[in-house]
Amino acid sequence: MENTRITPVNFIKLLKKRCVEDQISEYAYHITYSLLLSFFPFIIFLMTLIGYMDLDSSVVLTALENYFPQNVYLLVSEIITDVIDKQRDGLMSFSILFSVYAASGGFRAFVNASNRAMRVKEERHIILLYLQSFFWVVLFAFVILLSLAGIVFGEQILNLVYRYYKPYGNNKLLHIFRVIIPEIMIFVLFLCFYMFVPARKVCFKCAITGTVFTTSSWIIFTMLFQLYVNNYANYSRFYGTLGAVVALLLWLLLTSTIMLIGVEINALLMELKITSPD
Repeated sequence: MENTRITPVNFIKLLKKRCVEDQISEYAYHITYSLLLSFFPFIIFLMTLIGYMDLDSSVVLTALENYFPQNVYLLVSEIITDVIDKQRDGLMSFSILFSVYAASGGFRAFVNASNRAMRVKEERHIILLYLQSFFWVVLFAFVILLSLAGIVFGEQILNLVYRYYKPYGNNKLLHIFRVIIPEIMIFVLFLCFYMFVPARKVCFKCAITGTVFTTSSWIIFTMLFQLYVNNYANYSRFYGTLGAVVALLLWLLLTSTIMLIGVEINALLMELKITSPD
């Protein structure tokens, strides 16, 4: 198929057809289920780790309030306060083991969905797949931890930079970096997923389009979803205390769907030879 015949409208139609054929909604449900199982143990692990830094829980809560919908924030705030202010050493080992185990199941669903989108058969040994899933989950947790550190400790880091380095012009430039760097880290993580997770080689140029779509769509969606939940969708009115869980479930489901659509975009571009597969 020649490139000149591929219009944006035709590309969207082909993409929609592939998403239906590859049943990405079913894979998204599987990923969401695994992420939901691992979400709270991961939060406990993360906050336990931060607790060893002798950081007051109010500092963490103030930083996170702007990044969670209100219902979800109220749900996790109690957990964060309890874990940080009342350290329990046994929580760390249990939470990290359970969260990695649960999240690795969702990641293997992402591997299967990627292979199906790329039209390749999985030939890697099952033990290797398990080891890779554990590796990617741990890497994902590490990136989230660094991003959270940038959000929570960004002000302290900037003050330290200002002590030894006086930037020319407006100091707001460094504050912009504080916001952009975590997003860049997430972008690189998605790029690694799309390049190295499938059972076939995917070059940088082939994976970049889906990565840009996933990162930008996820950031925009998260902001809009936060605005929608906080101002229009009062889940607590209908579900009570479960309203936060409903909001969290929807956020995880749509996040998983966006990630899988990014895979389909890369696969379709490679199939149409719009980007070189070399």
